[in-house]
Amino acid sequence: MKLIKPLFFLIKNFLRIPIDFIKKNKIHKTTRISSNTKLVKCLIGKYCYIANNVNMVNATIGNYVSIAPGVQIGGMEHSYWWYSTSTFLSDQNISNQQTIIEDDVWIGAGSIIKQGVRIGRGAVIGAMSFVNKDVPDYTITFGVPAKTFKDRFNEELKLKVINSKFWIHKPIKAREILNKL
Repeated sequence: MKLIKPLFFLIKNFLRIPIDFIKKNKIHKTTRISSNTKLVKCLIGKYCYIANNVNMVNATIGNYVSIAPGVQIGGMEHSYWWYSTSTFLSDQNISNQQTIIEDDVWIGAGSIIKQGVRIGRGAVIGAMSFVNKDVPDYTITFGVPAKTFKDRFNEELKLKVINSKFWIHKPIKAREILNKL
C-alpha cells in the first residue's frame, strides 16, 4: 500500500511532461497538481501542492507552496483604457508581467493574484482575497482588495525561521530543522 501512492504520482508526473513542454512549464517532480489545473509559462519548485481548478500564467513558484482550489494567478489584463477590450481588436492588453510566489506560501481558496505581484516567503493569503499589490514576507493578508492583517511571527522567531532555510531541504530534514526552532 505504501508503494501505490508514490507510483501513482510518478506515473501522473511522467504523463504530464509533454503538456508541460508545450505550455512552457517547468515543474519539479515532487510537486503534486490536482485535476483541471491549467498552467502556462510557469516555473514551480519542490514539494508544492496545487489543488484543482487553479489557473496560473507566467508565474514562478518557490518550494513548499500550497495553493487551494479555484485560485487564479497572473493572466492577461484587458485594455479597458482603449477603445475596445477585445483581444481580437486591441494590441494594448498587458500579459507579460511575471508573478512571483516565494517559498512556503499558502494561498487560500478562490483567491486572485494579479500579474506582476510578489508574494513574500512564508506569507498566508486568506480565501477569496484579491491581491493586487506585493505581500511582505511572513504576513497574513486577506480581503478585497487584500490588506496585511498581521505578522505571522515576532521578529525574533521570524529571524530564526529565515536563518533555518528549511525550504531548501527535503521534507524529513526540513521537519527536523523546524522541530528544533
